Amino acid sequence: MFDIRKVFGPRMIKTALSTFLTALICILLNLPPIFAVITAIVTIEPTAQASIKKAFVRFPASIIGAFIAVVSLYLIGENAFTYAISATLTIFVTYRLKLYDGMLVAAITSVAMIPSVEDAYVYNFVSRLATTTIGLGTSTLINYFVLPPKYTPQIKLQVAKAKKDTEALFRDRLKEIARERYTSVKIERKYSAIQKQLNASEKLIQYQQQEYRYHKSKRTELRELHQIEHDLQYEKMLLTRIGNLIYLPDTDSIQLDDEEKEILLSLSEQLKDGQFDSEGLSLLNEKINITEIHQNDFKVHLLHEIIIIIEMHYKDNE
Repeated sequence: MFDIRKVFGPRMIKTALSTFLTALICILLNLPPIFAVITAIVTIEPTAQASIKKAFVRFPASIIGAFIAVVSLYLIGENAFTYAISATLTIFVTYRLKLYDGMLVAAITSVAMIPSVEDAYVYNFVSRLATTTIGLGTSTLINYFVLPPKYTPQIKLQVAKAKKDTEALFRDRLKEIARERYTSVKIERKYSAIQKQLNASEKLIQYQQQEYRYHKSKRTELRELHQIEHDLQYEKMLLTRIGNLIYLPDTDSIQLDDEEKEILLSLSEQLKDGQFDSEGLSLLNEKINITEIHQNDFKVHLLHEIIIIIEMHYKDNE
């Protein structure tokens, strides 16, 4: 079913509002709105903190871009080289000054103002500076006061999905090991996809923590976010353990007997059905003791890793 909220989310609403107000202010002040609107569009950030912090970088970067455009136009006139030189010099100077967050806005300001400067260099420089300031200021205020982002529900859904996917990944890997498929491109892709899910969730947690520094939050919200972060770190640790079963260093030393294969398949089915009992782990421990006698260290390590993952999984679900 089509969900309009996925299209018209808070960020899109803030961008539309910021664009409208920026253009309106410029029109009322009889200033060309195009530069201000472009600036407003590209400076909406995921958090208020990022918007405020980057505004202090983007403002001087925009001044540099406008100045380079005016000087380039004055010296060589309007041609293809003017655009190339303005963009290149702007990026070079802002990079050397470590104004990284302002490079895009500065470069856009630089090349966009070239066609309209004509002979009024000082006026256009001041005018572009004013409109860029309006765009930056409007987007920053909108980002701060309008629809402060609430990432917590989204993070909870992402972590829950990652947890479900991790469990399925572990079950599938147990089956593959039982069937002596020690390398699997499909499993590796699933593993990488879950890693990306967890990294994305971790980024959203950072965004939400930044928001709480600028907007008043309830203690329950902070506690909930802390718990989600704890769950996320636990899932990352569990996924790392499963990675040890996926990227095996030496498959030649893995020689599972029929009983061990049957135990792994049984454990996989139990995990799927949610009706797990400890008999399978006890049997694996017995196998480990027998294997240790025959000094197959890698096989012992593999079976130990499987037991640890299962124990971690059920501890997390208690």
